[in-house]
Amino acid sequence: MRTQTEPRTPASRLKELLNGRSAVPAPGCHDPLGALLIAEAGFDVVSLSGYSVAASHGKPDIGLISGTQMAAHARAIAETVSLPVVADADTGYGGISNIAETVRAYERGGVAALHLEDQLNPKRCGAMSSKALVSDKEMSERLRTAVLARNDMLIIGRTDALTIAGLPETIRRCQNMAADGVDAVMVPSLSSLADIERIVRECPVPVIHTVAETVRPLHTQDQLEATGLGMVLYPISLIQAIAHIQRTLLTTLRRQGSTAAFVDTMLPLSQLTDLLGAKRYAQFESRIHGEED
Repeated sequence: MRTQTEPRTPASRLKELLNGRSAVPAPGCHDPLGALLIAEAGFDVVSLSGYSVAASHGKPDIGLISGTQMAAHARAIAETVSLPVVADADTGYGGISNIAETVRAYERGGVAALHLEDQLNPKRCGAMSSKALVSDKEMSERLRTAVLARNDMLIIGRTDALTIAGLPETIRRCQNMAADGVDAVMVPSLSSLADIERIVRECPVPVIHTVAETVRPLHTQDQLEATGLGMVLYPISLIQAIAHIQRTLLTTLRRQGSTAAFVDTMLPLSQLTDLLGAKRYAQFESRIHGEED
């Protein structure tokens, strides 16, 4: 049992946020720079998006990124910011033993929670077609493996049943995942507040919603909080914005021979350098030099 004098772990802080049922917003990123910006903006949680990691490697989100690569990204982010990190673990990257190793690798890297989904391998982005679901038995084995392998980290079960089999089946799968011991469930592809409210009402653990601004309707933070959601992920917002601004800038540079039109939208170099911690390193080096004098 944790005593009052023991520091809270990232996982325990995350669990408190989820249990608060206040639809905590958690922007997604693929690298430490994105995590620094999320922390600077004042958010309480950062999520590692599998789609964004795949995109940053120039690949689609169809299971091409390995568990080793994802664990490395997760560790780099967790080492950079003090926020709890919620990391995408796809289907666990293999069988039972692989899932256990994935859980251990993520936890060693400082991840507060990971989510495992019920898609058949190779998985696909939830917004893509041609997805297929595993049986109840296989998903139960995945989740029970993860729960058994973890120490402090939270385990989140994710179902992609909504676009394949509808809302009742989605709720049934969420309830099954809760029975397998997960700390929360994630349901992508939800569009209406009524559907969100029903899942929250019928699921015994916190529910996590995912936002896809260019695919599904948007709801305000107040509307989402009123549903009783535990958390709201914005997994691809940053990578979509990054891709758009880079494409636009490069097209303009190619056509006009200048980036002058974008200067006002750029973060000044001095501010970017400060964000990356250059002053902190300089102060540390000064202390060392001072002790040597």
